[in-house]
Amino acid sequence: MLRNMFRWGRSRGVTQCSCDPEWQGLYTEIDGQRQLALPRDEMATLVGYLDLTAHCAGCNAEYPKPWGLASK
Repeated sequence: MLRNMFRWGRSRGVTQCSCDPEWQGLYTEIDGQRQLALPRDEMATLVGYLDLTAHCAGCNAEYPKPWGLASK
């Protein structure tokens, strides 16, 4: 049942970043506020729990790899 709460295994098409160089900066939105996101080796638990997505700060493409929120 918990598996249905998370979208970590999303099976939709991946949009490539069109920036040069790619993925110059990442962000996510929480409560209407942009938050800095950073690439990671594993997806952060909070990201999956809150069902967040990260996007390129330049072209807005959705980041397809593991990431987490940056420390404040």
